Amino acid sequence: MLWQLSHRDVQAFKDEDGWFLLINNACTHLLADGRCGIYDDRPVICREHTNDFCEFDQSSEEGFDLFFDGYDALLKYVRKRFKTWKHFAATRDDRLDTA
Repeated sequence: MLWQLSHRDVQAFKDEDGWFLLINNACTHLLADGRCGIYDDRPVICREHTNDFCEFDQSSEEGFDLFFDGYDALLKYVRKRFKTWKHFAATRDDRLDTA
């Protein structure tokens, strides 16, 4: 998830239903009038999407168990949450140096 949050306009959150990415960009298939340009062939995730509740209905502090607005926020969390993170990162860096 660190890689995903390294991209512009991407955030992540966890709530009672699990982990989610917020992609804060318009879909490339959105038409000028707001309709879906590939409606009949849209992906399953779009077919299953409902806006009964939206992540923008309340603030991130109220609505999510965890919220990360970018790479640095998630990195800070994993360093605190996973006590062996420093060792894992050093081991990973050593493998990359020998590749």
